[in-house]
Amino acid sequence: MGTPIKIPVYCFLVKHEKGNVLIDTGFSKQFETTWGKRLTAFKPILETDIPEYLKDIKIDYIINTHLHLDHADNNEKFPDATIICQKDEYELAKNPPQYQKFAYADKFPEGNYQLIEGNYDLFGDCKIHIIKTPGHTKGHQSVLLDLGDKKIFIAGDACYTKENLKYSCLPGFFWNADEVMKQYEYIKNLDAEIIFGHGRIENSNE
Repeated sequence: MGTPIKIPVYCFLVKHEKGNVLIDTGFSKQFETTWGKRLTAFKPILETDIPEYLKDIKIDYIINTHLHLDHADNNEKFPDATIICQKDEYELAKNPPQYQKFAYADKFPEGNYQLIEGNYDLFGDCKIHIIKTPGHTKGHQSVLLDLGDKKIFIAGDACYTKENLKYSCLPGFFWNADEVMKQYEYIKNLDAEIIFGHGRIENSNE
């Protein structure tokens, strides 16, 4: 308590034969403007400017695990991409309750949104499967990737770290504690490699 810690924020580029998919867009290099009063609690360190890094790659789809500022701040920087988002999340981010306003952007991240309700197989081949995982937010979603030789589950903030899962510890921000715990049980039973939303990726070669 009271000691600053570094928390990684991830974005993932998935190349599929039917299009390039960006899972989360991270926070903007203009964070000093977009984060505003949040800078009293957080000090962002931008290691990679995602739009600049991907400037030569056409992004066809964006899958936002949720629309919190650190996961969706760059949505507007990809105007040609279709942003796939749960309807519940979209509506919540448009008008968040007072106790959640700190986590959502003051200005809604506009874009070409495709709203879904529940699980969704992006290309119909089970390679990029969106799984609704409410708890951290009402419309949170995770992504199950089938790479053929293995499966990877990108948890997003359905589970911050492996310690959250191990000790059944709630995240710092959440919409519904019971739903968070349901997702923990779901994740524990997955036959897949888990990438936690804000935990360190231990094997950097994969």
